[in-house]
Amino acid sequence: MDCRKLGWIRAHVGHLGNEKADELAKEAITSTEAAVLTVPLPRSSAKQDLKQRALAKWQRRWDDGINGRFAYEVIKKVGLRNYNRPRQLIQFITVHGPFPSYLFHFGKHPDNCCAYGEPGTPLHYATKCRLTLYYYLRCPVNQHIETWMKAMTNHRLLTNKIIDLFHFITSLEDLLKSEQPE
Repeated sequence: MDCRKLGWIRAHVGHLGNEKADELAKEAITSTEAAVLTVPLPRSSAKQDLKQRALAKWQRRWDDGINGRFAYEVIKKVGLRNYNRPRQLIQFITVHGPFPSYLFHFGKHPDNCCAYGEPGTPLHYATKCRLTLYYYLRCPVNQHIETWMKAMTNHRLLTNKIIDLFHFITSLEDLLKSEQPE
């Protein structure tokens, strides 16, 4: 049980805490120096401040980075918000995934071409490859590819078509990639 009570005291005389408070108040009034009062921030304010600083640092690194520049053109702002973008769409935008152009970099494919000898990029499979006609999307002109990719991130039907294309490519991987030497 807490025995602390709040009560009124007639005079400050004889009460050490009250006398000290009076002394400090008089000193503050008569002092010519500016007093600095530090009040600790609440935990929630400190967390919010740290979060904002971390996001600002992450954004600076993303803006000034040298890697992922094509993805940067499509997704310029970093953030903690989950956009629930499917993994396949992100791989398509970042030019990662089950594509010869990506796998070739890591020695997982003998060259960077599709079965017809053309560059095996995600854009090629989605717009030009004869083996994926059913999944074709209208090919944008080179100067509009970034805009096209940005629009794709907010378009459910296009996103679903990309997901279907990924499933098709991974299920028929051997047919879609150039022949591997044995």
